[in-house]
Order: sequence, then structure tokens, then C-alpha cells
Amino acid sequence: MNKRILLLAISITATTVIGSQPSGNVSFVSPLREPPSLSASFAELRADHFHTGLDYRTGGVQGKDVLAIDEGYVYRIAVSPTGFGRALYVRHPSGYSSVYAHLRSFRPDIEEYVRQQQYGRKSFSVSLFPQRNQFQVGRGEVIAWSGNSGGSSGPHLHFEIRDSASEDPVNPLSFGFGVSDRMRPVIDRVILYPLTRGSAVNSSHGNLSLRTVPSDGSYGIAAATAPVVYGPVGIGIKCWDTFDNSTNKCGVYTIELLADGLRIFSFKADRFSYSETRYINAHIDYAARAASGEYLHRLHIQPGDRLSMYDGHVGRGVLRFNDDAEHEIKIIVTDMQKNRSWVTFRVRSASKPPVPPAEINCSKVIPWGKAADFTADGIRIHFPAGALYDTLWFNYKTRKNTNGFLSPVHMVHNETVAVHDRFRLSIRPDTIIAGLENKLCLARISSKGAVSYAGGKFTYGFVSGEMNNLGDYAVTLDTIPPAAKFSFASGANLSGRSQFTATIRDEFSGINSYEMYVDGEWILAEYDAKNNLLICRPGTSEMKPDTLHKIELRVTDNCGNRNTVASEFRW
Repeated sequence: MNKRILLLAISITATTVIGSQPSGNVSFVSPLREPPSLSASFAELRADHFHTGLDYRTGGVQGKDVLAIDEGYVYRIAVSPTGFGRALYVRHPSGYSSVYAHLRSFRPDIEEYVRQQQYGRKSFSVSLFPQRNQFQVGRGEVIAWSGNSGGSSGPHLHFEIRDSASEDPVNPLSFGFGVSDRMRPVIDRVILYPLTRGSAVNSSHGNLSLRTVPSDGSYGIAAATAPVVYGPVGIGIKCWDTFDNSTNKCGVYTIELLADGLRIFSFKADRFSYSETRYINAHIDYAARAASGEYLHRLHIQPGDRLSMYDGHVGRGVLRFNDDAEHEIKIIVTDMQKNRSWVTFRVRSASKPPVPPAEINCSKVIPWGKAADFTADGIRIHFPAGALYDTLWFNYKTRKNTNGFLSPVHMVHNETVAVHDRFRLSIRPDTIIAGLENKLCLARISSKGAVSYAGGKFTYGFVSGEMNNLGDYAVTLDTIPPAAKFSFASGANLSGRSQFTATIRDEFSGINSYEMYVDGEWILAEYDAKNNLLICRPGTSEMKPDTLHKIELRVTDNCGNRNTVASEFRW
């Protein structure tokens, strides 16, 4: 290929790649009319995921106008009793998309379309993909009203910006949105972690937690002498950011770790993919989260951690000193407005082990990058390759059944170690009641003794299911149907009411499905799962007014137990 043809090929390729990327000069309007007040930021640490956008306060009320941040078209509409609840997805010509979640209601034409689809599918939960030209939106146009739907714990607007080509969420604060932040991030604590059997901190194989001492953005540590480290040692940090008109502890933008002036670890929250969000369990100190609900950033990368937000590292961020000398450690934390805090301290390294290696007794060593199986009397476990973030010194034992379970309690290691991909767990019941095999399931018992449904089906003498947590498990039986109750007495006159309600609840396996019928015809009942509530609005149906109606509610749980209640009302 001659030089001219080669340059032309490179030019065409570059144009194709650049043309498919979002524009670098993009401006958006705010999704709310009020001055922005945030309760959560992008990539904030959450249970099993990074937060994918911004949470806007709405003053504790619902019904605030939600505005399209730019012109475009609605490409997806979702309604669910959990998660995002009512959500609207808009594609923009800039190459970005915006997402608005936990809504109370949509623009009238969208609301009517959704209602028609729900009746057509006989389902409250829907995920809809309208035609490109079906619902156009203008910049700053009201497209919905804020609410508290789905898994929201209070009225607010969850807002996202995504790269349209990949659907990856990107940091909305890159576009400003008028969010004021003159506050430095807070660095609360530093943790030193011995990472191998031979590693030690201050002659101990346990972690060392160090409180920080603030001084105008910079911090030191509350330690009289420099901690002594031996072998591979990792560092963790507890930190957060706040905004000018909010007291919420939000996520930070970047974290850098320097050892003797060399940057050995860097984290930057610009974007990530939904497929990698569970890697948060490798990024955080998962044991601290499991034990106390505390979120700590690891500044060292576990072998199985594939998170894309690491902006370069040396030796996975692990400290490896081989001398008898002091070394300077510096951690720098910034937010999107380039407010900066840092903590500086010294550690003394030891060239010889101060204590013998830690003794480890385990049932089996399970490598992090390979598939593995474990079997014992009454239990089978299969870990797929990629299930673990690091090699696991797996412990297993049983304890006697004291809570009416149908098997011993199998202690599958413990809940302080994270699992990335689900592992298959099979437990043999000691007792099988004829005719109730399909009601057998697995129960998970937390370290605090709380029992929860873990799924599973009875096949070939075992109850088997896919688990995403280690911990204690046993076989149990769920034969109790869900509870269901209307909010009115039979024969009640509901004329003039815009809605009526019913409560549905299941104490163990959870609600799987429900159906409501009036005079034999399916009617839409909106499910507010967090409040165990069904809401029916007769005015949106074809129900004949000023008539006595027969109503029936059918509810099924995840073990197939069913309950049907019936009543009458006038409307």
C-alpha cells in the first residue's frame, strides 16, 4: 500500500470512529427548574453497584416538572414496581442519551400510550421501545413529573447521561448543570491491609485503621509513630464529597495513591458500563460493608477486578518495600470542580518478617481464575471461572438445625467474601414430604440470624439454585400463600373516588405475580412494592360507572403458593 492510500485509509477510519463518538462541545439544560440540590453523585458506592447518575432533591414532594435536557426522541419507557420505577429514556443528536427515573407520571400522550400497552399486555410492568418519531421532545420541555416510584426511598429525581452508542453511563457533572461545589472532599480514615499470609502491619496480620487529622484540606494520621509494614500491603480509604447546598455524603471523582512520589494507583469516575458495575464488590473493602455497612475504597486492585475506572497503576497499587527505611505515602482526592484534599503520612518498612506467617486452615483452596467444585455430605458447590476476585481459602462446616429447617445449616465460607458471578449450590434435604417437593427452597441465614429466601428448586434429590453470596444456607419449605386484602368492605360505595387500593404481602419467598379482575375483565393495578400496595384507578378503565361490580384479586408467590380474594363494590 502506498503512502497516499495509507493516509486516506487512516483518515476514513478516524472519521468513522470520531463520528460515532458523542460531541465534545455539548451543553444541556437542567432536568429540573429549581436550583440543583444533589443527594447522590455519579459512581457513588452502593450495595453491589456504582450509582449510575445524579439524585436531585425535590423538596420531599412529588410532582415537580421534569424537563428534557435537549431536543430528541423517547427511545424507551419502563414501568416497574422496583428499581427505577417509572423511567423515561431520551436520545439526543449529540450522541448522548438521558434517563429520568422514579417518576410519578409521564407527559399525557406518553402516559396514554403506556396505559394502552399495559392493558394490551395485561401487565403493570412493561419495557417499551416506541418508534423513533413517535414521541419527540424539545429542549426544556416538560416530559414527566418527579415522584417516588420503584425502589426509591423518598421523593427525588434520578438522572443519568449515557453514551448512546454503548449505553454506558457517563458522569453528568462533566456537563456542569449549574451544580455548585466549593467544598473540599473529606478524608476520614486510612486503612492498611496485610495482603498475604506473611504480610504484617505493626507485627500483626490484621488490618490497621488510622484516623486522619485535618488541617485546611490536608490531613495527617493520628499515630505517634510510623506504622511498620512487611510484605505486600494494600491501602484503603474512607472519603466522601459534599455540595454547597447539600449535607449528603456523596461520591468522589478521583483518588490517587503515591508512594515516595510515584503514582501507583489512580481511580477516576468518568464512566463505566452496566456490565461491570458489580466489580464494586472488588473495589471496596467488602468485609467492612458486610460487617458494618461501611464503604471503603481499596487503593489496590484484586487479581479478578476488571473495573475500567482505574486510571493507571503500578503493581496493582500494592506496597512492596524490601528495605529498612521510611517511605512517604500520599493520597489525593478530588471532586469534579477540582476541589482537592490529601493525606500524607509515613510508613517504615521491615526487610525481615516480624512475626511468623499466619496459619490458615481451610477445607479447599479455590483459585480466583478457574472453575472449581466442592462436595461434602449433603452439599455440592460449583464455582465458575470468574466467580471470585482473589484466591479463596474456602472453609466449610455444618451446624445442627435449630429453626425447623429440613437440613443442617451449611456454612459456605462466610458472608464477608464477595462473589462476582453466581455459583451453583445444591443441598440435600433430610426430610421430603410427599406432594410438597415443589415447595422446597433454599434459605439464607445472615450472621445476625435473619432468614431470607434464596430460591432453588428440588431436582434429583437436591434443592439447587444460583447464589451470589457466600454464607449460611439450609433447605426449607414454603407452603404459606401470600396475603391479600382490599381496602374497602364488601359492597362499599366507592363512587366519586379516583382510586382504591389493596395490600398484598408475602412473608418469605416474595410476590411473583398478581392479577386483578373486575366483572371478569383484567384491570390495571399499579404495584407499589415497597409499601405492599396495589392501586387501581377505575377512571383509566372501561368500567361502567354507577354499577355494582364484582372484583377478584389473584396473587402468587415465588414458590407457587396462590391466594384469591373476592369482593364487591359500587362505582
